[in-house]
Amino acid sequence: METESASSSLSIPRSHRKSSPHASSSSPSSPEVVEAFFHVLVDPQAIKGTESWMAPPRLSRSRAETSPGNGSSKVAPFSGDVVEPEEEPDSLRREEHQIQIARATPLLEESIKDVSGDGGAGGRSAVKKKLDKEATLLWRDLTVKLEGKRGHSYKVIQSLTGYALPSTLTAIMGPSNSGKSSLLRALAGTLPTNAKMFGEILLNGHPIHRLTHKSHAYVRKGGQLLETLTVRETLFYSALLQLPDCWPCAEKNALVDGVIADMQLQEFSTTIVGGYCRGKGLPLGEKRRLSIALELLENPRLVFVEKPVEDLDSISGFLVMACLKRLAIGGCTVMVTTEQTCLEITNLFDKIFLLAKGKTLFFGEISACLEHFENSGFPCPRFQNPSDHFLQAINWDFDRVASFQFLRQDFEQGSHPLGHLQTSVIIRTLETAYKASTDAAAVENLVVQLSKQELPVWNASYNATSLTRLAVTIWRSFLNMSRDFMFYWFRCILYIALMLCIGTVYYQLGNSSTSIPIRASAIFFMVSFLSLLAIGSFPALARELQVYRWERDGGHTRPVIFVLGNMLSSIPFLFLISAICSGIGYFLMGFRPVFQLFMYYVVNVFLCLTFAEGLLMVIASVTPAVFEGIIVATSIQIITMLVGGYFCRVSDLPKPVWKYPASYIAYQTYAVEGLLQNEYSGLKFSNNMAVALSGQESLRRLYPNSDARDGKWFNLLILAALSLGSRMLLYVTLFVGEKFRVVHQKCMVEKV
Repeated sequence: METESASSSLSIPRSHRKSSPHASSSSPSSPEVVEAFFHVLVDPQAIKGTESWMAPPRLSRSRAETSPGNGSSKVAPFSGDVVEPEEEPDSLRREEHQIQIARATPLLEESIKDVSGDGGAGGRSAVKKKLDKEATLLWRDLTVKLEGKRGHSYKVIQSLTGYALPSTLTAIMGPSNSGKSSLLRALAGTLPTNAKMFGEILLNGHPIHRLTHKSHAYVRKGGQLLETLTVRETLFYSALLQLPDCWPCAEKNALVDGVIADMQLQEFSTTIVGGYCRGKGLPLGEKRRLSIALELLENPRLVFVEKPVEDLDSISGFLVMACLKRLAIGGCTVMVTTEQTCLEITNLFDKIFLLAKGKTLFFGEISACLEHFENSGFPCPRFQNPSDHFLQAINWDFDRVASFQFLRQDFEQGSHPLGHLQTSVIIRTLETAYKASTDAAAVENLVVQLSKQELPVWNASYNATSLTRLAVTIWRSFLNMSRDFMFYWFRCILYIALMLCIGTVYYQLGNSSTSIPIRASAIFFMVSFLSLLAIGSFPALARELQVYRWERDGGHTRPVIFVLGNMLSSIPFLFLISAICSGIGYFLMGFRPVFQLFMYYVVNVFLCLTFAEGLLMVIASVTPAVFEGIIVATSIQIITMLVGGYFCRVSDLPKPVWKYPASYIAYQTYAVEGLLQNEYSGLKFSNNMAVALSGQESLRRLYPNSDARDGKWFNLLILAALSLGSRMLLYVTLFVGEKFRVVHQKCMVEKV
């Protein structure tokens, strides 16, 4: 009786199941798999009930034929007969089963703990209760085209139909370039600007105009984590940005504790995320779970996760997927993309959407997919992971496997499970069989039925105020800048070394007539190279922009908040660097020790660094990668040095381009002239003649158009305007990008 109960727990009804002579029991959903393995651990005899699903008969692909089941379409058979498995001794079979159970036991026990646990103590669980509103997502005849160069376009997905129901974990599976990410992004509304979408997408029976950030969560592969913050700080600051101000701080802390417990991150709550310059930091699996946790603070109904197990080992990947399965059990509709998974992860999937070259090969449960492959002539060998078998069969790269000498004999003899058939033949066979099967018809009918059931669509409008967001952005950015050694501290060391070099080379210039051009050289090199070294912060600024884009897509921030927050948080560091470096160079070069003149020197350098950093932010917002951005920034800095008036006087520059407008928008023109006017005004230079040469006269010889009486304040004002202008240009760039993205999404909706 115990054996029968354990065995029956593995058999679940399916609305459009196909019977097959070689697969009598279907693959259960994840909770039932966990429960079945739990029975197996308690009663070893219960394993007899799992043999039909875990161990399908071995079948050679090159000698397989179609064995159609009830209600499924027949496919043209291949040559040869079904190879029935040889009988194995009971002791050997039991030993194989024990090995299989021993391998799956530790991870499944952890899954039982994750799925049925209480979410941990000390915090409010984000998935402990069923969601009050659920999400049913449907898509019908969905096609996505990408516009290439020279007007060429190609379809990345073609006429896809499917659904995602509440409390289910759906995996979009396929080899590389099969259209997995394109389908996920199309459903989430995050397609690139060169994409065109056609078809129908429904949420709870209503056409989707645009998914709101409160209703769904889209987790990218990475890039939205600040490496200098701890796990708890990352979640807490994100909660302050997302949740309304009316929530008490204690309640927000409780929510953060609950999310940390849900994602099994308790032991890493005080660990620095780490990465680029912070050493090892948080392991990759925990970073992936932290990225998911950031999206759970608003309790979304739809969760899209892009390649959650990529680059992870089996244990880390299983923990990530177990957390996602727990979300699904809590009422979420979860969809993920994956290429290949281990057996334990495969058992967690409720449904799989198998793609190849953008076309549907199957949609349904894993057991039904096994039957589909078997009926098409490509059954899964005994004890092989179903996902491995699916992807090996439809992956074009496996056509090259037969070229290896040590595998050629297996292919020629037909003993290899994949045989020697072309992948294109397998894909066409599977596609044709699915289109003519009852599985495809059942999916179409279910989509039609669900599209007629119009359920309520939620519209959450709560959010943090703009003032709160600005304060959180300023403080978080300040912490990031103070903790990131490469952001300002390493630059400060380089600046100090540079100023020591310049100060010792131009040490104590004096007031002789020979020092007139030398002073100009010292000032020019100081301003130019201090601004040029600011490029070292480009990677850190690019990472902050990545975080901004993620928060912008989620509706947690706006361009004006990010620009003001970044600018205000950087002011203390830039002013400190300006004061230290100016103090070193100013007194080593023997400039006049007057406080007002020195402070003008400091403010001038500060505005130069502020403009340079704003320019870097603008470049980072429009360039696709860090390396390209560094090249562009360096080129612009060199051009401003050329037209700054040192190598060639501004009046002697060619008028087209270089004088108008290059020299007038080059900040170094005003910075150098202002510093020269500040230093030369009121200074006397001695020469061999009895009459000393005044600083004003010397300055007019260097810069004929300068006015020594009030020119330095005018130049400082222009420099301040350029610094603010660079931030305004950054705002315009981000604002236009945001508007362009919204217009693109509206165009997508109209085409759908």
